[in-house]
Amino acid sequence: MTSYPHLNSPIKIGKFTYRNRIEGAPTIFSSLALVPFLTEKILRMQEDRAKGGCASVVNGEIPVNFDDSLRPVVTGDGKMIKLAVDYKDFSSPAFAIFQKNAQVIKKHGAVAVAELSHFGIEKPLLEDGIQPLGPVAYTKPDGTPVRAFDADSMAKVANDFAESAAFMQAAGFDGVFVHCGHGWMIGQFLSPRNNSRTDEYGGSIENRGRFPLAILKAIRERCGQDFLIEIRLSGQENLPGGITLEDTVGFCKLLEGAGLVDLIHISAGHYYSPARSNEFSTIFRPHGLNADYAAAVKRAVSIPVAVVGGITTAEDAEKIIAEGKADIVSMGRQMIADPAFANKAAAGKGDEIRACLRCCICYPGPSGEHRTDPPGRHFPGLGSCTINPYNVNSFSHHKVLPEDMPKPTGSRRVLIVGGGPGGMQAAIDAADRGHKVTLIDNAERLGGTLRLTDCDFYKQDLFQFKELLVREVGKRPIEVKLSTQVTPEMVKDFAPEALILAIGADPAMPPIPGIEKAVKAFDTYFMPDAQIGKRVVMVGGGLVGCEVGLELVKKGHEVIVIEMVERLVAEAIGIHRTALLDEMDRVGITSMVRTKCREIKDSGVVVVDAEGQEITIPADTVVIGLGYRARSEAAKALREAAGAIPVFEIGDCLKAAKVGEAVQQGYTAAMSIV
Repeated sequence: MTSYPHLNSPIKIGKFTYRNRIEGAPTIFSSLALVPFLTEKILRMQEDRAKGGCASVVNGEIPVNFDDSLRPVVTGDGKMIKLAVDYKDFSSPAFAIFQKNAQVIKKHGAVAVAELSHFGIEKPLLEDGIQPLGPVAYTKPDGTPVRAFDADSMAKVANDFAESAAFMQAAGFDGVFVHCGHGWMIGQFLSPRNNSRTDEYGGSIENRGRFPLAILKAIRERCGQDFLIEIRLSGQENLPGGITLEDTVGFCKLLEGAGLVDLIHISAGHYYSPARSNEFSTIFRPHGLNADYAAAVKRAVSIPVAVVGGITTAEDAEKIIAEGKADIVSMGRQMIADPAFANKAAAGKGDEIRACLRCCICYPGPSGEHRTDPPGRHFPGLGSCTINPYNVNSFSHHKVLPEDMPKPTGSRRVLIVGGGPGGMQAAIDAADRGHKVTLIDNAERLGGTLRLTDCDFYKQDLFQFKELLVREVGKRPIEVKLSTQVTPEMVKDFAPEALILAIGADPAMPPIPGIEKAVKAFDTYFMPDAQIGKRVVMVGGGLVGCEVGLELVKKGHEVIVIEMVERLVAEAIGIHRTALLDEMDRVGITSMVRTKCREIKDSGVVVVDAEGQEITIPADTVVIGLGYRARSEAAKALREAAGAIPVFEIGDCLKAAKVGEAVQQGYTAAMSIV
């Protein structure tokens, strides 16, 4: 066990004593709680963080009005849901939902905070005909006219903030979290790239901060000194002409002088450039990437400072607090990965925390950041967590809550074939439900495909998850047999009462002449570099090909990626795609799209390029990175050998799957054994 004395120490924020230094950051629009089929999931997400030991829980963005700050919800089937709250009506169904929201946080000892936002120029032009408001009037690239704030609209919006804050206060929230970053309205006033006014609201940071201060003053006057006010700022906007750290520090000094806020929360970046501006950290960015911004603010003011961004382990969080860079560490995606983070840290069990992979599956972000994204701005929707199968709050997890799953009627003999992430997760949960579990894998160690992370520079977060699963298997009475190929005869002899097949997949190897000369992408991780050679042609520009190509460049090889379709990583969208392609550009990977591999020779690859010309690309090694195909025939043979018992096929052996799908299916299979 490892203690984290600084992380677990209490601190006074406003009138509240935080039990530790951990905040559950906002991760979803909490107005979604007003959608009936989402209400319980949204509230459960926030309750889990409070139950998991967070000192405070911020419930997520809520518009301060539903006219000039209306952003409708678009469901997975493309339907638009327009939500509205009357902040004067304390007897409405919406008020009752927010009351329950505050209650489920506070009943577990956490401080309940409601996030308030105004979207400014980012409000879409809807049938309501209400134009978006911004610091200055202009026409957006899509033709939407933006109105400039005048004295009347400023007074209205400041009152909207105060009125919505009072509504949340009456509902039982202890404070509000005012969103002043990520390119939203208040940040637009602070940012030189948006605010070119020449009156008293533009120019110097004192002028650009005038309207934001008026908003905070309106909240304070309406809600009183005991009501907590936390604000989020982008330490830097990381966009040309955007907010600089000097701007942010200057505004924080104004906040200090005004005495209006209790906690300054430092993030970074812009909503519509989430990868490049570091609004979200990716696997290509350091952990805790905003800590130095927070430290600069903390040196300048006496107001307590929180920091968010890529903080995924108790060790990293402890270091930030111990070094005095911030007073509070705030975690968003990490609380999706493991809402019990704080309790595990308090118990000294940091090695049991499921650390966020920063894979951007839970929140892919909007498209449009990379020049090769499909035309138009798309939002692929919220996904599930790759590593947390217990997550009850996402759109794609759990049609039935875990506590509603059937309880085992006895201890069953469970045979799990395959020690990858799905098989290990299934073994962990089956053992926890009291079953007698045997886990068999044909490799010399557990991990399945994730064994590649042992030597992948970019996948250290995923490596840590693999190691966590191995540790968790080792802590349980699970019989593990390695270097063993399971046959149908072995299944018959074992006579299990339930069988889980997690046998993985084989690399896709299409009938290209000379393909036997090529190397499979997975195999490159375990080959000597000298055997691969200097010049590499990667056949396949999806996630597998591009990510393996990056690793090969890191090891000193020159890589050309060829892809048949018109864009690389076509199966992905949003944050990770942009970050991946930017990293490929940075390290010098060359790519050819709309290019078909015709033949593989000893000296290179014959391709037909986008113009229909046949050319030969010289190569020392050709690598095939075209994804995987399920081992359906092998799975069928094992399934038939099992007879009339429950058989579950999970992960790649069902169809080519991602890690998160394998983990979720492993959990579901284990929970289904009764």
